[in-house]
Amino acid sequence: MDDLIENSYGPIEAGDGVALTRAGRREQQTQRILEAAKACFIRSGFKGASMHDICAEAGMSPGALYRYFPSKEAIVEAICEADRREDAVLFAKVLQEPDVIEGLVMGAMAHIRHMHENDNAALFAEICAEAMRNDAVETTCMKNMVEVQAMFANYIGGARERGEIDPPVELDVLLPTLMSIAHGMALNDLPAMGVPYEKLEVLLRAMVVGMLRPTERPENA
Repeated sequence: MDDLIENSYGPIEAGDGVALTRAGRREQQTQRILEAAKACFIRSGFKGASMHDICAEAGMSPGALYRYFPSKEAIVEAICEADRREDAVLFAKVLQEPDVIEGLVMGAMAHIRHMHENDNAALFAEICAEAMRNDAVETTCMKNMVEVQAMFANYIGGARERGEIDPPVELDVLLPTLMSIAHGMALNDLPAMGVPYEKLEVLLRAMVVGMLRPTERPENA
């Protein structure tokens, strides 16, 4: 029965094409479900949106949807994982920037643009709220946060060791504070409130400079 459902979207090629075609169709269906879930979460909230609502939004039967995701928590995990992959690509570019001030500003602005231009602010505000009362969602969110913090800890820590910055507090205080500010700015979707990107960038740079306190030159230069 599962094969009939899987194959109902069109003919499956023989040989090596079978796995690729099925994988492609499965990915297409997965994205269809995730987009439907995002719409439902934004419209009704995590608790208000049922799996039945997501099925209706996606135009799928419950039996078909449950073959992909067993619960709303599993859907949130997939949404966060997709966002984590996008962040990894973005931050890989950020971490190549030799000037840590410019790198952090670039990363924060890219995150704000991504949230605004993809209408993700409302969705992730709902997910963050759910994380406060749902252990499974909190675990997913914390996993992503820890991975991002680890990347930037090395980036900022390296700049401090080279004498390029002189922050007034320890790294384990500085880093979550910086991330919380950038995260809050993105979740509030300031561009949607009419705040221009260029003004946000000015404020972000001033904030980062004030908190990292760049030196004129390395101490041992």
